[in-house]
Amino acid sequence: MSDSIALWHAEHVNFAKLLDLLEGQLDLFHKGESPDYELMLDIMFYMTHYPDVLHHPKEDLAFARIKQRAADSGRIVDELTEQHALLKESGDALVHALDDIVNGSTMPREDVEEPARAYVADFRRHMHTEETAILPLAATLLRASDWVAIDAAIRHMEDPLFAKNGEERYAALRRQIAREARARGDLV
Repeated sequence: MSDSIALWHAEHVNFAKLLDLLEGQLDLFHKGESPDYELMLDIMFYMTHYPDVLHHPKEDLAFARIKQRAADSGRIVDELTEQHALLKESGDALVHALDDIVNGSTMPREDVEEPARAYVADFRRHMHTEETAILPLAATLLRASDWVAIDAAIRHMEDPLFAKNGEERYAALRRQIAREARARGDLV
């Protein structure tokens, strides 16, 4: 497996951790308990400032090359590209709603819970399709020169949460991820 494909998969694993955390907060919300709105906002801020800004545009470039080399992939590639735009739109709406809540606004629970649950489900479905349909194609169709061109076209940015020297903004989120990992018995 190429380093680029391994990174693609590793980022999906990281995104799934965040979706799990978000879903846990939504479960509290659903039970009428108080979720950690700031944690939820940090998750969604990250999702709209890393996957939407770097990960998905990079995937779109890989998709275009896959589509050039495998004409029968056109439908799935087009669907996934469209899903990137929809995930960005729904993610941005969640950031705004959660930011309003953190800053003292009130709104009906369903105005947050329903779109957030839809976002989690849509993002998971999207990653599953990429993992099962696109990553295998990328592994067979894309060459090292393709990855060099894709990397050159996208501004490099360290992952602000999962990189070794992540941004301070995400310190509380990193601690929560570590607590969850310890609770599951994962190595941290």
